[in-house]
Amino acid sequence: MATRWRINDARGTLAHAGFSRGGLPRRGKARRGVARRRARATRTATRDARLEFVALAMPFASVQACARALSVAVRCKTASLVPRRSRAAVTAPATTGARRGVMTEAVIADDVGEARVTAAAAGKRRVVVLGSGWGAISFVKSLDASGPYDVTLVSPRNYFLYTPLLPGAATGAVEDRSIVEPIRRPISSKGYRYFEANALSVDVAKRTVRCRGSDHTFQDEEDLAKSQAWKEFDLEYDYLVTAVGAVPNTFGVPGVQENCMFFKEINDAARFRREVNERFECATLPGVPKERIQQLLRFVVIGAGPTGVELAAELYDYVYQDVAKTFPRRLLEDVSIEIIDLQEKILSAYDRRIAEYATDFFQRANIKCLLGAAVKEVKDGAVVISDRDGSNVREVPFGLAVWCTGIKLNPFCEKLIESLPQQENKRSLLTDKNLRVKGSDGTIFALGDCATIERPRSLAKAEELYREAARCTPEGDCEIDLSKDGVKKALKYGFDEFPHLEEIYNRVDDVFTTFTGGSDRMSFPEFRVMLEDVDKGLRALPATAQVAKQEGQYLAQYFNTCAGDEDKIKQGDARFDYVHKGSLAYIGKDAAVADIPGFAIVKGFAAGLIWKSFETVSQVSPRNVLLVAADMIRTKIFGRDISRIN
Repeated sequence: MATRWRINDARGTLAHAGFSRGGLPRRGKARRGVARRRARATRTATRDARLEFVALAMPFASVQACARALSVAVRCKTASLVPRRSRAAVTAPATTGARRGVMTEAVIADDVGEARVTAAAAGKRRVVVLGSGWGAISFVKSLDASGPYDVTLVSPRNYFLYTPLLPGAATGAVEDRSIVEPIRRPISSKGYRYFEANALSVDVAKRTVRCRGSDHTFQDEEDLAKSQAWKEFDLEYDYLVTAVGAVPNTFGVPGVQENCMFFKEINDAARFRREVNERFECATLPGVPKERIQQLLRFVVIGAGPTGVELAAELYDYVYQDVAKTFPRRLLEDVSIEIIDLQEKILSAYDRRIAEYATDFFQRANIKCLLGAAVKEVKDGAVVISDRDGSNVREVPFGLAVWCTGIKLNPFCEKLIESLPQQENKRSLLTDKNLRVKGSDGTIFALGDCATIERPRSLAKAEELYREAARCTPEGDCEIDLSKDGVKKALKYGFDEFPHLEEIYNRVDDVFTTFTGGSDRMSFPEFRVMLEDVDKGLRALPATAQVAKQEGQYLAQYFNTCAGDEDKIKQGDARFDYVHKGSLAYIGKDAAVADIPGFAIVKGFAAGLIWKSFETVSQVSPRNVLLVAADMIRTKIFGRDISRIN
């Protein structure tokens, strides 16, 4: 029996090497190296037969001896399958390098306090990326894998989250697993490295990042530092890309941390889904008082930006499309959905027509909009609000309140700002037009919500622009005021350095007389006043996924173009220019609003189709596209999954 198996195995080995049962080349085609492969296959079969004979001849050998024999067999078998010229690479230490430019293994000291990652492939620049959000994933995916960079990504979250569909995941319209992509997929496909860890601090002088492995025990920060000191390590870098995002901002309102839910991560969406389901199940129990049911089913969303509006809209659909079919209908009369915001319209950052349409749509859908209201305090079971001037203080009772307004600087970035004297803006990392952090000597870059691009002030060059447009005589005498065409000419001279002047250039015909007091000529002081007014209107780029994605793609392209040249990376004159590609927001009942530049403003069901299509095809991988598409079809046909499994 053993002999027959051994012969069959030898035949199988020969077949694997490219031979048929008769020993002739397969398909009748002569191949190079036939004799060499035949000899190698024969040696392999002979070695296997000898090992098997040893095992059969020692039926009473000890378990340890058999284990050692098996280990030898495995090593021999592995060596026989590797080409002779490649065997040295198999037995060489990992620190000698890796194929296809993959970063070598880290060199970690035995002493916990001196843990340091220093190894890098020869001729490559060490790039450390912090974060796994829009900016980081766009940078990693757009960076050329064959470029001269060894990339290490560090993030406590080992997945990318498609945030625009987070409200849908909170109500079961899409599943949470459908909108997350494991970060190791794009990392491993390019041969990069990933550490699941938190970045603690940066030593700008030594170019090192202090990190600690992610905590899964929820310990206090001080206790964690003591009990898990072995998790701490330093990463050395040539270039650091900071894309750590922002954290929720409570604006100092008392009670927010204790009595509200935040809505920023996938865990927040899962908690919201669980809480809503529990409240409806509790409300159906026999003997529950009417007042208690009303308290349970009173939902308040604080913040009428895109996130708050879409969460309220998805909750409305969940209640009236799914709960209405599966729970007693008597509960619907006790459901209350309210949204609170300081502005006079919901979606106030969108076009005025969109804001007005969405506000009217919510009011017709019986979603109560408490607008122009400032939140003073959040108590247990009630939000205290007032008018903008502080008058008319009142309480809005709730069963579940969600805080969806405002973000602030990540604590990691606060530490980084303290170590950089040139950082004057304490609300975010200030960068130049090329996304280089000011004061970092061109070695640190920042993307997304944690960064603000420094915008040049045109007022400083008002006289130079004015002189360029003024007509002068050969003797050097220039006109003391400009016509409307002259003002346009002056503004046009500044487009390259001050892109925001294009906005006032397009409105000169409408605002010219406003600054000249009705005259058809503009003096230099009036020109200065106009530029000062324009500079005051300068705003930071919005904290949206669209901005972070474009910044990540731009920075990767810049690194690809520089090809590791240190001087170009640190001093290059390229500039990031944000291109707004439109705004979308879901407002419930399969309707949405869309502002598409150069096309039109779309509202209602047609915009809903655009929204669903765009959010589906914009996923970061084909896997997620298929999952989201399947979820949306499933929800439309069968409804949302209202079961609670966690």
